[in-house]
Amino acid sequence: MTGMARGRWPPRGLVGWGVFIVAVTLLSLAAYTELGHAARLTSGADMDAYWNAALRLRHGEPLYAAGLPTDSDLYRYAPWFAYAWIPLTLLPKSAVVLMWMTLCVAAALASTMPLLRRGAVGIAALALLLPFQLEGAAFGNVQPLLVLLLVWGVERRSGPLWIAIAASLKATPLLLVAVYLGRHQWRRAALTLGLTAALVAPMVAFDLRGYSTQIGGGQMSLLTVSPVLYVLASGATVGLALIAARSRYAWVAGIVAVLVALPRFLLYEISFVLVGLARRPTDR
Repeated sequence: MTGMARGRWPPRGLVGWGVFIVAVTLLSLAAYTELGHAARLTSGADMDAYWNAALRLRHGEPLYAAGLPTDSDLYRYAPWFAYAWIPLTLLPKSAVVLMWMTLCVAAALASTMPLLRRGAVGIAALALLLPFQLEGAAFGNVQPLLVLLLVWGVERRSGPLWIAIAASLKATPLLLVAVYLGRHQWRRAALTLGLTAALVAPMVAFDLRGYSTQIGGGQMSLLTVSPVLYVLASGATVGLALIAARSRYAWVAGIVAVLVALPRFLLYEISFVLVGLARRPTDR
């Protein structure tokens, strides 16, 4: 019996050490590649969508302007987020870029720190997932902040609020409500759905003819492969989240449902996995 079978890490025995070395090598290469990609990105590129949306609101222009999926004028989020950016547009943009990028990087780091309490496996997960968070931060995307809010908040009394905020910006985090339903936490589930509806409903007051549902370049989606497969896979993972809701894998299962259901998947959104891994120790 090898050290892996006895639950030791690093494992003992030739086979165990071989697996360990291969795993560390692959994780290191993946982390190095992703971190290098993040370093080459145009800093704050996604922030322009938030900034320009706030400017349009200030000037009485349509919030959901028509455009291509990669245009900086294309805004895909609930209106409240654009309104929150209006005060920032009164400041020099260069100062806002610096503040926003600093906040995103800090969120990326803070969201991965709980993994340090998970021993060797947690450190390996940190090495793999931190670069994805830093990539989102390099884009100036709100992703690192949403992941941090969910890592910190899903199990708290305020959990429904954080899920609702994430759902109003990225849509599929709403599927985390399956964990509440599986635990028969009906009040928390209802509160999550109600708060999400309150944040998203104001969209109907705006002209949505410019809202793009196209998939941008460099993005993937199971929905574009096969709508039937998308529905079946999403339904299956939500079912698994309901079943696993009372286990130690509750939030891992919930996040798998979130990732599978994303209609437009960007690589850095893998960092949603942190919500499941950082909650409590999981099996190797």
